[in-house]
Amino acid sequence: MNFKNLYKFTKNLNLLYVEDDANLREETVEILEDFFASVEACSDGAEGLESYKTFYKHSGHYFDIVITDINMPIMNGIDMSDAIMDLNPRQSIFVVSAYNEPHYLTKLINMGVDKFLIKPLQTKQLVQALYKKSKDIYNEKLSDEYHDKLANMTELLEQQVKERTQQLEHQLSFDTLTGLYNRHLLGQDLKNEKLTMLALVDIDRLQFVNDIYGPEIGNQVIIKVANILSKYARETGCKVYRTSGDEFALTHQNMRYEDSFAFIDRLSSITTNMHLFMEEIQQEVNVDTTIGLALEDENILTHADIALKHAKNNHHQYVIYNNALNSLQKMQEIVEWKNKIEIAISENNIIPVFQPIVDKHGKILKYETLMRMRTIETGKEKLISPYFFLDTAIKTKLYPQLSYIIISAALESLIKGDHTLSINLTYNDFTNPEIIDLLSNKLSQHDIGNRLIFEIVESDNMGDYELLKNFIDKFRSYGVRIAIDDFGSGFSSFQHIVQTSPDYIKIDGSLIKDIDTDLSSLTIVKAIIQFSQELGISVIAEFVHSEHILNILQSLGIKEYQGFYFYEPKPYLIEEKTLEDAI
Repeated sequence: MNFKNLYKFTKNLNLLYVEDDANLREETVEILEDFFASVEACSDGAEGLESYKTFYKHSGHYFDIVITDINMPIMNGIDMSDAIMDLNPRQSIFVVSAYNEPHYLTKLINMGVDKFLIKPLQTKQLVQALYKKSKDIYNEKLSDEYHDKLANMTELLEQQVKERTQQLEHQLSFDTLTGLYNRHLLGQDLKNEKLTMLALVDIDRLQFVNDIYGPEIGNQVIIKVANILSKYARETGCKVYRTSGDEFALTHQNMRYEDSFAFIDRLSSITTNMHLFMEEIQQEVNVDTTIGLALEDENILTHADIALKHAKNNHHQYVIYNNALNSLQKMQEIVEWKNKIEIAISENNIIPVFQPIVDKHGKILKYETLMRMRTIETGKEKLISPYFFLDTAIKTKLYPQLSYIIISAALESLIKGDHTLSINLTYNDFTNPEIIDLLSNKLSQHDIGNRLIFEIVESDNMGDYELLKNFIDKFRSYGVRIAIDDFGSGFSSFQHIVQTSPDYIKIDGSLIKDIDTDLSSLTIVKAIIQFSQELGISVIAEFVHSEHILNILQSLGIKEYQGFYFYEPKPYLIEEKTLEDAI
């Protein structure tokens, strides 16, 4: 990026920057002040909105560009942007966020936000975005100046005015590089025409081409892709636009639903693995595209954009929009559960519960520590299983706090008693320095290691076995025993056995609960028991829910059991009862 070119377009512009992180705000303002005529910095949305109004009151015009974070105290960036757009619908707004959440993005797209920037904010990313928008503003102001001059010209210059106006209208509707219709005209067509199909075509890794071969070759790639799309548009009766640097749009006014599948399949075929010969470098550049398509509805552009993002995120060549992609409802549920989790953490309502593990006579051998969220509903205490909120906790990065709370409580229980406990550890736990420090400190200060069992939770992302082995070796030195939890539920189970040499295997409950009716489950359980016995590993059966299931498991040689047939989890250590009492 040539900073002189950027300064040419920004030197007369005014910018509002809203960010609650003081260090980030100070660093970014130092960069912005080198380019803009004035930079107003604010720490939250309410302050930003007030500065926006004050600036207009004193200067008679609005800020040229607004840059804002999303999550801020008092008023967030979305609400501030909404209020600003009410005052000035043409305002250019950049939104900066660490979150790529559809419920934010859809609302901001509909609101008319220009650009989304991902935290941590990179100088190159910021400068490139500012260059494009500042250049557009510069051209718009230049165009306005031309219109003012044209309005004051005499009749002798009428023909020149007409010619110049035509040139400006062409610039307003056509892309300079490719000669295609531009995004402005697409916006007009969306307002004035009834479109039955809109496809967004994104050139994959165009920045990589620019980095390797230079921007001139990148421009040639854009031109050649534009020519390919234009040819296909003529064949199919479409209208084609260049909507941004690496993105095109194709629209149709009379496409039938049943024809859209063949249309996008053919479109993907001709724009996948394109071998584009570049005359300047005398070699081919291979280029692919990703496509998102939406059919007739009032939000066709937004839905095509959602389909495109879904295709890119999931590495599909193309995606046709459907309601399942619109995850606004799901995202709302995530927001609601996130709030519940945060409140539960603040009010100490994330608590451990303990479920006994017993022998065939019902004698308690040890307890498994489980997590629950405590709530009060209609005046009664209710314990909510993590089944309902753990996925949200992981997605919203609250899981480490929950895990720390439960592990801390389990360790305190061991320190105060003489019982044996197991705690569940995921890949995220044994790679979390805070969890490792907590375990190391407690085990080095208290002689509790021989009464502690780590249940390593089976999962597909358990890939770094060397890291897992080092973790296990470290804590085995304290006397800690190892169990593989949910064994049989994933694809890496036998690799777990090789790497961890566990003391226990807990057979996944999905295999146990139907063992009396599902021959496949019975066969798998028999195999697990056989190789475990040969390796000297104790087997624990979870989800034992009936006497019939218990009898089958006993006949197979299993000696330890866990399930509602014996005990339900409780927020205290359950006193032992005999098997006859359980029956």
